[in-house]
Amino acid sequence: MAKITLRYINGEVPENLADILSNADEQDMRILIALMMAADENGEVNAEFSLTDTLGLEKPEIDASLKFWRGAGVISAARSQKSKPKTEKPESAEEPKTSAPTAHRGGAVEKSTGVSPYATDELAALFEKRRVTAQFIDEAQRVVGRTFNSYDTGIVAGLVDQLGFEEEAVLAILAYATRIGKKGLRYPEKLALSFYDEGITTESAVVARIAIIEHSAEVVGKIKQLFGMGSRELSRTEKTLFDKWTQKFGYGIEVIRVAYDITVDATQKPLPKYADAILEKWHAEGLRTEEEVLAFEQKSKPSKDSGEGDKSYELDDFFEAALKRSFEDLK
Repeated sequence: MAKITLRYINGEVPENLADILSNADEQDMRILIALMMAADENGEVNAEFSLTDTLGLEKPEIDASLKFWRGAGVISAARSQKSKPKTEKPESAEEPKTSAPTAHRGGAVEKSTGVSPYATDELAALFEKRRVTAQFIDEAQRVVGRTFNSYDTGIVAGLVDQLGFEEEAVLAILAYATRIGKKGLRYPEKLALSFYDEGITTESAVVARIAIIEHSAEVVGKIKQLFGMGSRELSRTEKTLFDKWTQKFGYGIEVIRVAYDITVDATQKPLPKYADAILEKWHAEGLRTEEEVLAFEQKSKPSKDSGEGDKSYELDDFFEAALKRSFEDLK
């Protein structure tokens, strides 16, 4: 890790502390607290200190939070002496940071770890050359309900300039984040990056994807009640499964309830992984509605004279294959 110095270690606080904290999420705060605990009396954190080992987070997650705190002016970071310096072409206001005019290059989706911060003159050049419009920034502030500082402006502008989002697409993301109570820009930026990784950058595609997410959230709430999970937070495995059922497969609660009933009848327990195998099979069969899955199940029941008995999904070859696929997906 590069050498990090905390700027406000001796009791001082930045003037815009309230704005900074409103943009920080739980992960950002965990990382800042870990750095404060590791810092010496001068605010310097040993380059050998590992946030990955301390907090168990992935490097891209840590890098995103460190970028946020650097942009907010809370920390500064210098390359470790062990690192070989890179030779970089100096950037100027005449050459804004444009990394990708589109989410695809040669048909392949590019991954992005975030928006690079802008200097004040670089932001001015964006507006001067109309790469990003001032009207867009004004509307973004109106949607979020507060005035942006230069860091906020750089994040929103960078989604358009660096990642190639349509301005209306970014506004749709900000509006969705505001609706669900995410008032800072950390969540909208992360959501935009996930869309970018899927090749979703136009207004129509973003609006359609958000509609799926909102419908999924509604159905997932019903799934939690169905499986008796109450109000507790979902585990990572559960969230992955439920998102697959509602977003990838597009199933509503009616179809999922049928899978739940079959699961409990067979196992006497509400097991999401068992239900997942059933839903996997229905999806593979192209079944979409409650009527279709009920007809399929009725047709699939072995006759009393077949001698096969009531074969459980747990013993079905497809079930074993589905479990294996699910396990690989979750890894």
